[in-house]
Amino acid sequence: MDNYYDIQALDRAVKGVDAIICAYSGLPELHLDGQLLLLRAAERSGVERFLAAGWNYDWRNISLGDEPIYDAAIAFHAQASITSTIKPLHIFSGMFVEVFFGACGQAGFTPRDNGVWDPINKSMDIYGTGDEEWCFTTESDAGKFGVEAVTHQDAKKGGFISTCSFRMSLRQVQQVYEQVRGAPVQIFNKGPLSMLQQKAEEGKNKHGRAGFWNWHVFVFHANCISGVWNLKNDEMPDVEKTSLEKFLEIYPDV
Repeated sequence: MDNYYDIQALDRAVKGVDAIICAYSGLPELHLDGQLLLLRAAERSGVERFLAAGWNYDWRNISLGDEPIYDAAIAFHAQASITSTIKPLHIFSGMFVEVFFGACGQAGFTPRDNGVWDPINKSMDIYGTGDEEWCFTTESDAGKFGVEAVTHQDAKKGGFISTCSFRMSLRQVQQVYEQVRGAPVQIFNKGPLSMLQQKAEEGKNKHGRAGFWNWHVFVFHANCISGVWNLKNDEMPDVEKTSLEKFLEIYPDV
């Protein structure tokens, strides 16, 4: 992250390119400060196709301040829409499967971090009923979505794209995992959705916005369960997508 403000390096990187796919990590400094600097470099170079960092949930469903980690993405889109000649694209694709399972070097969405999947014990902590629909995307599919987005004939118009690899409840994740692995997944029912929402509110009051890393996962987790994050449609139906079964076959250590 130290060099996101290296203007000369950014100018060299975008010189002569037809499109930019920004894959900055989900740090607020990168999603707002870093992307704006990259966007300005793209403007100077005459680039017209710009896919913003994302592959996340649809932040249009929340308001500025609801979850600070998404504030930077909201602010970047707002600033670009009123000051840039480039119309950025945004992809909403749900949760990375690798993040959920802690695969491919990802830390994981573990119970220790107030998430779901325990990669050691192969168990899940479930809030709510466990029948709520979640949206998942593999990293390889995310790459395909990005290429499809910037090469589309309407890419210069910018806009929003909703798509994902698969939709599945946590109990369906359990069933598929057990079928593929032939081993049980233990479920720990942790309580209703309101417990997560209460923890989020307590974290906000205790740590404030600057301390959002201490509580944002409660908001994120609650939004997954409540339906706030649900993607409304699939705007890339012709792109071949990876099923959970296939993902588990590719990564036998998961």
